[in-house]
Amino acid sequence: MCPHCGKNAPVIHRGLAAYCTACGRERLPFAGKSVSLAGKPSTVGGAVAGVLGWLVLIGGTALALLLGLGAAALFPGSIAGLAIGLPIGFIALTLGLLLLISGRKLSRSGVKASRDAQAQAIFSLASHRRRPLTAQEVGVALDLPAPEADALLTELAKERPDEVGVEIGDRGEILYTFPGVSGAAGVRFPQPSLRIDPGHGAADPAARVYAEEFEEEDAGASRASPRREQLR
Repeated sequence: MCPHCGKNAPVIHRGLAAYCTACGRERLPFAGKSVSLAGKPSTVGGAVAGVLGWLVLIGGTALALLLGLGAAALFPGSIAGLAIGLPIGFIALTLGLLLLISGRKLSRSGVKASRDAQAQAIFSLASHRRRPLTAQEVGVALDLPAPEADALLTELAKERPDEVGVEIGDRGEILYTFPGVSGAAGVRFPQPSLRIDPGHGAADPAARVYAEEFEEEDAGASRASPRREQLR
């Protein structure tokens, strides 16, 4: 739990420091799940197991073949070559396949753990900002290139259509909405620095909310004017 924003957001390591993926403020290095480190041990272990599996498979098969041929040469006409080579080859094949399969499982679990941490960070970021997100914002928060962040968000939208939506903004940008944590889809949350330009009306995406408020005020004023005339 971040002490600054109150979100259960993972941290991301930049050098020796750790930062909250939701609010971006500094946190203790091991205060929560790390997006930078999630799944890395399993991924490395899977790669090592895969390399060992191929070494055992190739080396054991070569050793079995060599010993089998040597025994057959020393004892021609006997089954000494098969008796020596087959058990060694079977053991090498079994151990090699087990290492390869376990290595793949470890790698997949590492990728899944890393992706789950990234997804948690994205939902925490959306919950903190309370508005749709762009791939650039997610990429900055997670230290990912914009195309990779866009691919991650697109995959989340396909897997969780009820939790992640895709919209096109007024300027043609792709927006990812999170109705469950940041309000209803399609709602634009204005930035404090943006204002309405009287010459352009509500063309600014953030100005739409302000324009609606002004329309309500104008409508209220027009309804109140006849009463004032009657009082006069």
